[in-house]
Amino acid sequence: MKYEFFIGLRYLSSRRKQKFTSIIGIISVLGVIIGVMALNIVLAVMGGFEEELREKILGVSSHLVVLSYNGPMKDYGEIKQDVLEFPGVEGASPFIYGQGMISSERNVSGSVIRGVDPNTAGKVTSIEQAIGNGTVGKGRSEKKLNDEQLSEIGREVLGKLSAETESGKPPILIGKELAANLGVIEGDLVSLVSPFGKLGPFGQTAKVKKYEVIGMFDYGMIEYDSSISYIDLGDAMDFFDMEGQVSGVEVKVKDIYNAKKMGNELTSILGFPYYTRNWEEVNKRLFKALRLERIAIAIILGLIILVAALDIVSTLTMVVMEKGKDIAILRAMGATRSGILKIFVTEGMIIGTVGTLLGTAAGYGVCYLLKTSETVRALIPFDNNVYPISDFPVKIEPFYFITVAFFSILICFIATLYPAFQASRKDPIEALRYE
Repeated sequence: MKYEFFIGLRYLSSRRKQKFTSIIGIISVLGVIIGVMALNIVLAVMGGFEEELREKILGVSSHLVVLSYNGPMKDYGEIKQDVLEFPGVEGASPFIYGQGMISSERNVSGSVIRGVDPNTAGKVTSIEQAIGNGTVGKGRSEKKLNDEQLSEIGREVLGKLSAETESGKPPILIGKELAANLGVIEGDLVSLVSPFGKLGPFGQTAKVKKYEVIGMFDYGMIEYDSSISYIDLGDAMDFFDMEGQVSGVEVKVKDIYNAKKMGNELTSILGFPYYTRNWEEVNKRLFKALRLERIAIAIILGLIILVAALDIVSTLTMVVMEKGKDIAILRAMGATRSGILKIFVTEGMIIGTVGTLLGTAAGYGVCYLLKTSETVRALIPFDNNVYPISDFPVKIEPFYFITVAFFSILICFIATLYPAFQASRKDPIEALRYE
């Protein structure tokens, strides 16, 4: 063991006369622990929230959408085939987007009407799993169904979207929140109303058509579950008078972070009047706000580590004042200025490193409990009416833990330089003049 490390370690365990210095040192360690732990927990929660929100949004919306500047798309079959041949594309499905009102015997609610192809819609979004969630409901935990089993249930229900119902009315799928607002269950009839009907002697009249509810879906986001309805693509063409046209083609890609680049390449291949929009463009403001919020919170909590670093400065300054004679004796025995500097840098780095390691371990432990323990998550309930998620999200990323630990140790190292430099400049003659 080098003498600098040995002496720096001994200085941390002061005698009774310097007990106050030891207490300040312990407080400095606790400050680093709390700062590192809090920063790691917040970054993990914010990362989990962003990932959970992204998964739910991409569960409803596709990674890419091919649209036409001319409006409705006629040759969507050819466009779909061209898209599927593009490298990196996993699925493509035509869709129709419209708005209307859904009424039941009890209530009326606005809704986004999406016409989908039951054979390909599940290849671009997680509609099948959402239908499985809505079908199984609370019984999911009792039956212990995994995502694949839920998707299988949803696939079966989705296939009925193009089949004939018992009532003879076209089928419709609605969100569980919308079903609750309307007071309907599976098998009930609802009326779909569009303001763009036929032109009569008294002007344009609303178009009304009866549908039978064949199932419900649950995306886990009240914004979607209370405002979206699905009907068959052919029924949507008839209801919105599209006559063999669609709004666009949804596309799923292998790498969601490469969606923008692939979209630009698809646009150049398809040519005018076709263009693409990716999920980042559609939700740019939302995810940008989340990233800025994460950075702002990280900076604010990083101040806790800075305060702890200032405690290290005060601790080392007091030690330098108390150990003036010791420093002079060490210099007289042949210790160099750099050796004295290393002693106090070592002392400060021990405080910073121990605090950082304990804070990282504590932060990881809390994040792990939040991620895996149902009991701990139950202590922090989420209201679906306020938050777009129903569970406490946590994403444990080693990169963030390593980054926080690195900068914490760096801040602590910088904090040790001034008092260590002052100790190395002490004149041994002045300190021992009257001894």
